[in-house]
Amino acid sequence: MLQDARFATRLLWKDRGFTITALLTLAVCIAANSAIFAVVNAVLLRPLPVPEPERLVLMYNSYPNAGVARASNGVPDYYDRLRETDVFEEQALFNTRGVTIGVESGPQRIVALLARPSLLRLLRARPLAGRLFQENEGEAGQDRKVILTDALWHQLFGGRDAVGRDLRINGVPYEVIGILPPEFEFASPDVRLWMPLSFAAEEKSDDRRHSNNWSMIGRLKPGATVAQAQQQIDALNARNMERFPQFREILTNAGFHTIVKSYQDDLVEGVRSTLYLLWAGALFVLLIGAVNITNLVMIRSSGRARELATRQALGAGLGRITRQLLTETVLLTVSGGALGVLLGSGGLRLLTTIGVDRAPRGSEIRMDLTAVAFTLGLATFVGLIVALVPIFTIRRMNLSQAFREESRSGTSGRSTRLVRRLLVASQVAFAFMLLVGAGLLFASFERVLAVEPGFVTENVLTARLSPPSSRYAGDAEIRTFTSRLLERIRALPGVTAAALASNAPFEEDYSDSVILAEGYQMAPGESLVSPYQLQVTPGYFETLGIATKEGRTFTDADTESSTPVVIIDEKLARRFWGRNSAIGRRMYLPESAEHVLKPGANTRWLAVVGVVGDVRLAGLVSSNDRPGAYYLPTAQQSFRSMTLVVRSAANPQALTPLIRRELGAIDPELPLYAVQTMDERIDQTLLDRRTPMLLALVFAGVALFLAGIGLYGVLAYQVAQRQREIGIRMALGSSAPRIFGMVLREGLLLLVVGFGVGLAGAFGIRRIMETQLYGVGAMDPTVISAVGLLLGAVAMMACMLPARKAARIDPLVALNEQ
Repeated sequence: MLQDARFATRLLWKDRGFTITALLTLAVCIAANSAIFAVVNAVLLRPLPVPEPERLVLMYNSYPNAGVARASNGVPDYYDRLRETDVFEEQALFNTRGVTIGVESGPQRIVALLARPSLLRLLRARPLAGRLFQENEGEAGQDRKVILTDALWHQLFGGRDAVGRDLRINGVPYEVIGILPPEFEFASPDVRLWMPLSFAAEEKSDDRRHSNNWSMIGRLKPGATVAQAQQQIDALNARNMERFPQFREILTNAGFHTIVKSYQDDLVEGVRSTLYLLWAGALFVLLIGAVNITNLVMIRSSGRARELATRQALGAGLGRITRQLLTETVLLTVSGGALGVLLGSGGLRLLTTIGVDRAPRGSEIRMDLTAVAFTLGLATFVGLIVALVPIFTIRRMNLSQAFREESRSGTSGRSTRLVRRLLVASQVAFAFMLLVGAGLLFASFERVLAVEPGFVTENVLTARLSPPSSRYAGDAEIRTFTSRLLERIRALPGVTAAALASNAPFEEDYSDSVILAEGYQMAPGESLVSPYQLQVTPGYFETLGIATKEGRTFTDADTESSTPVVIIDEKLARRFWGRNSAIGRRMYLPESAEHVLKPGANTRWLAVVGVVGDVRLAGLVSSNDRPGAYYLPTAQQSFRSMTLVVRSAANPQALTPLIRRELGAIDPELPLYAVQTMDERIDQTLLDRRTPMLLALVFAGVALFLAGIGLYGVLAYQVAQRQREIGIRMALGSSAPRIFGMVLREGLLLLVVGFGVGLAGAFGIRRIMETQLYGVGAMDPTVISAVGLLLGAVAMMACMLPARKAARIDPLVALNEQ
């Protein structure tokens, strides 16, 4: 083998033009596969970094007919499932939450994970120092404990002893009881500390059923299955229907059910199809590159026919020659694979700049040994497949015919030419499919960008702040704070408007709650709806430029002592009143299930004073949009975690230091965090569409280039091989235009065949593509026509160059050669 490798190296070095071309082609194609596989492996294939991850399941309630296909879980759900199921080894509730920690350099806003003490046991976590939460620390009054992540431990304490020390969180001291190891991660890479989750008696009561605020996870017992867990949860829900008949009709109409699924599957559900589609695109690029290499190897084999025949005639057996050819090809492809790994590593770093690391488990994406082994294995496989071409040729070689053909300039046989044509047609087909896919994603992205968000995004700055209950205990304190803050910010130079809201568009963790209209009669089987609920200050709609369709917006006259009011969007107005005016009508938020169909004596009525335009709150395009939104004035419905929205006359980012200064003047311990312009928020919501589109365009560009090169190479080689034939044709009277047309027709025939196969392939994957598209069909004629014109133009250029060369052949020179 060493002898074969040395000989193969000498041959490849001797034929450097072929070697460099093949290496670069392979390196680019394999680099794409290497980078994409590293992402797919980290996100989809690699098990979660916890013991026995296949036993982790996620549970959540669903009310599809109410417009809430995915809710979370209520506290009573948790205690019901603890008490009445036996398939789980452990169960836990958790959620992430922003908290403010007090440090010497000033207050900092970080992400904390609030969880029942059982969660760390469920995940089989082991502390790096200290201990984990004990069960009694999940009770009110005993929950002032905190566990730090390794990163926060080093940031705050420099890796020194921290167990037993206090850390101020939201102005309240918590005791540090443990440190988690650096490799431990759950829910989000942004989580910096863990806090025990406790519930008051009222939160556990039946009045809080279907008040869903918490994620829930369970670890199955050994041998238990997801199907068994689903069956037990379904049976529990059915028993609860009988226990609480006041919920039965409401929940039945809403389509209520609980979904139990693998935690890992749920974690990557939103990106699985996209990543597999991108991986398929990378493999198509590799196929095109492999076809190009195969054509090059076939051409090289034709030129080496006499050499191989001579070696066989001198006594070399077919096995010996086969081994040598195999060594050459595999050495070439593995070298290309090694170069592809290096390029793929660089490509992986480039992918993080376009948002790939924001995918679930994105922090785990790296070019590890698995990705390297896959890449080199893929390169070896390509080498073995490509090597079959010269091996098959040598095994069918007739020695005397090989020597005679060599004397006639090595003209290839008809079967060899047919194989090359089929390979080029397949390149065109693969390129066509990739171009169609990229074109559809690009057209879909354009449709998304054209969606009107329902407000004016330019020159708007947003930021979050959360006054802690330790310093702002009641509604009066919060209202005083918000009034002072808005007064100072509105006075800043360059600020044209400012307001506060519980959430701004394109944020997460929106509240939603059932709201009903006075006198509205639901049809039999009609479900309640749970629209978005927002609390906003006067000036909110004006700051964002949300259109007022009817009535008025909130004013300073809407106080806690005035008539309770509400503003709704057009979607809700149409649902409850159709084309009639909503102004002056009354709505209410049901206090309990008994008050859904019949308001109670203490029902708080809300007067509709305005109707505003529909706003895309969850994103320009989102499957999680609720059936409308309603707005409450903050003076009548206070809130603690708030978003500041500021509109400026020019660059809004320049206002950030001024706003921090004004906030510090009011409360120096209150941090301003998540500072972003509205345009930046929109960009973040588009990452899951922009990133696949950009990668698809890159893959399609490489495929287009390789297909063009492949078509040119085959036609150019055929012109060189048929030079004597063309000379004879011209000597017998054929004109240069006819020779030009003959070569061009052959190229166009390959193009047409490739188009046909590629169109059939695009039709075959249309259902997969439809899941990635918005506002455009998977067989959009405009996109397919544009792709056909682009590929046709490139192919025509590739065909015309060899055709032009053929038309310029001098018959005297061609006939006198050899």
